[in-house]
Amino acid sequence: MDRNTLSDAALWQQVKRGDTASFSCLFDRYWDEMFSMAYRRLADEATAKDFVQNIFIHAWENRRQIAVEDKLSPYLFTALKYSVIRHIYREAKLGITDLPLSVYSLPDETDPKKQDHYEFDRIREKVQLEIASMPEKMREVFTLSYEKELSVREIALRLSISEQTVKNQVHNALKRLRTRLQSQSVFLPFIL
Repeated sequence: MDRNTLSDAALWQQVKRGDTASFSCLFDRYWDEMFSMAYRRLADEATAKDFVQNIFIHAWENRRQIAVEDKLSPYLFTALKYSVIRHIYREAKLGITDLPLSVYSLPDETDPKKQDHYEFDRIREKVQLEIASMPEKMREVFTLSYEKELSVREIALRLSISEQTVKNQVHNALKRLRTRLQSQSVFLPFIL
């Protein structure tokens, strides 16, 4: 069987069963294009490679939850876009770079790969609403962890709680988000 002639959907069915050769074929099929897109947006080769590699790792780890009806590219390029936007916002928050006038001013790819920018805002809005509805202590720990990017130790010291309590609260918050945002849960790591 020549995997190079198979469709993404056919390869993904094999990937779901743990076939690493089919996954490798998809990796080879999209690596160059994804790296090129990431590099154009990030202007840093090492960071671009890390982003693309992390997306493929995440795809492998979540292969049973990812549905591929035709092409894998919508998932891959959407995940990459969310990762880049999150990275830009984090760097801007830290004062490393200026925030572009709009993340929508990032260069778009060709028409087949265009993603709806409103989708990102819609999912992010849902995430923010779910975070706001968390119990107060859970929300506080989660916010310090994901928005302020404090370590477990720093959060424990700041809130005068044990490190294990911090870990439990973050774990429970993520579990809650995944459960309540089940249809978007595959993209949560790229949004949070």
